[in-house]
Amino acid sequence: MKNKSKMVAALLFATNLAFVSCDDWTDVESIDIKQPNIEEQNPELYTKYLENLRQYKESEHKQVYAWFNNSEKSPFSLAHHLKSLPDSIDAVSLNYPDNLSDWEIKEISDIQARKGIKVIYDIDFDSIKIAYNRQQKVVVLETEPVTKEFEDFLMDSLQTALKLSQKYKYDGICIGYTGKESTHMTETEKNEYIQNEILFMGIINDWQSRNSDKIMSFKGKTQNLYEKKFLKEYDIIFALGTGATNKDMLTYEYSLATGERVPENCVGIIVSTPSLDSSDKITGYLGSDLAIDKVAEWAAVPQGGQQVAGVGIYNISNDYFYTDNDYKYTRKVIFTLNPSVK
Repeated sequence: MKNKSKMVAALLFATNLAFVSCDDWTDVESIDIKQPNIEEQNPELYTKYLENLRQYKESEHKQVYAWFNNSEKSPFSLAHHLKSLPDSIDAVSLNYPDNLSDWEIKEISDIQARKGIKVIYDIDFDSIKIAYNRQQKVVVLETEPVTKEFEDFLMDSLQTALKLSQKYKYDGICIGYTGKESTHMTETEKNEYIQNEILFMGIINDWQSRNSDKIMSFKGKTQNLYEKKFLKEYDIIFALGTGATNKDMLTYEYSLATGERVPENCVGIIVSTPSLDSSDKITGYLGSDLAIDKVAEWAAVPQGGQQVAGVGIYNISNDYFYTDNDYKYTRKVIFTLNPSVK
């Protein structure tokens, strides 16, 4: 498999030389001038590039996932378009998976078919729990619900969310579960906590068994899961590095996620791009450094004796706005994790 990956990477590199990197193409935002892109200039070479790209996606390599804010339905920037994402991204999760515009559906179909990018969406237990508590006017939204009404609410929420997969032809889902440390729970609290997890994951796992063609990913804290055997069926597992303030904290979060009963070499890490608010020096930073910049080097080498399976990038659109190259640091992550064979 590794030899196949190298062969495909070499083909991509050779093709990229001819294009001066296909991943660097950006439609020119101009009122008066429309410049021909490489697809128009050399369609045969571009077709070959896409073939090599799709082969690369099927080969063994470190994964790059992105989380994309698709709330803007009247786009005024290429940053609002899925088609502008770097070609070598493996999967993109839409923040708003329902009520898609026609142009969004077209772009989703295009990047799926031509570039082999998997388009997915999140189903997050904590978000469902908070929505229920808000409905019940619970003061502390993170409170663990234990009523029969919550079970009904959870099942209805999951049924609605899972239907979107077929409605918009998504390639799969990403399951979000943070959970809690159960060490200091009473037996009653622990049993109630476990029952919620079993119900949530049971519905998901049943759906997966009937939709084996869909990709499955997990993000959150595996260390707080009571049952972990289902993780072996997932394509990738992401630890949350969004709260880390230095590389040591990334390593710590990764080590917790790669604990007992978690498949080896299947865990990646999620970081965030920086906020567009220039006064925010916390979001997307490891100390004074951009997390998305430093995570590439960190993830390229083994951590705790395991290979880091990939990198996830929250709010990827924020990485678009660089004058020297759009998606500047995302591209660095891609090529640092999977350098072209030269």
